[in-house]
Amino acid sequence: MTDIALFDLDKTITRKGTWSRFVQQASGGGLSFWAKLPFAGVQAIKYKAGLASRASVKEHAIRLYLEGRSRADLETEADTFVMREIANGLRTHVRDAIAMHKAAGDRLIIASAAVDLICAPMAQALGFEDIICTRLSWSDHNRLRAPLDGENCYGEEKLRRVKAFFGGARPSGVISFYSDHHTDLPCLLWADRGIAVNPTARLRRAASAHNLECVDWK
Repeated sequence: MTDIALFDLDKTITRKGTWSRFVQQASGGGLSFWAKLPFAGVQAIKYKAGLASRASVKEHAIRLYLEGRSRADLETEADTFVMREIANGLRTHVRDAIAMHKAAGDRLIIASAAVDLICAPMAQALGFEDIICTRLSWSDHNRLRAPLDGENCYGEEKLRRVKAFFGGARPSGVISFYSDHHTDLPCLLWADRGIAVNPTARLRRAASAHNLECVDWK
């Protein structure tokens, strides 16, 4: 019987979110990036106001900055981005947690709203076996396009995707889930062990109410 450890990526494995910083790097980060930033910000404000979906924020950024770029080009950008994250951007104690699960023979999975372009090389670099994440969409000529391929892997959708990954049947063994954010509460409560990593204030309150573990990986 194999135990399973699922890790959120942004601000759980990494110290900062990945999407906006990757977009900035991949788009060159020059005047063109900053000139378009207010337009990206409008979509984020709409999301905060409940007038747009979280997926639309990513899709809007794709249209503004990355649409039409080749898959090979963006995979190279992602590899560079992930190498920098591995070197300087990880939570201090995340490697210890990963090593503990590896030593126990557990199955390691990244379950994140981050995009597959980033999750895949991150998983490979850190020794994770699988990823459950937001999927980008590509044309027949392997050019990036919007919208996303399916829903943004976030909140209840993440739990739905995790369950679907296991074929709808709860797997045997102890399931651990690590996350920093209160939107992962459905997954944290579904798991046998829900671990709040440097949690948001809202998740810290929920962790106290539901007897979830809290850890400090700063």
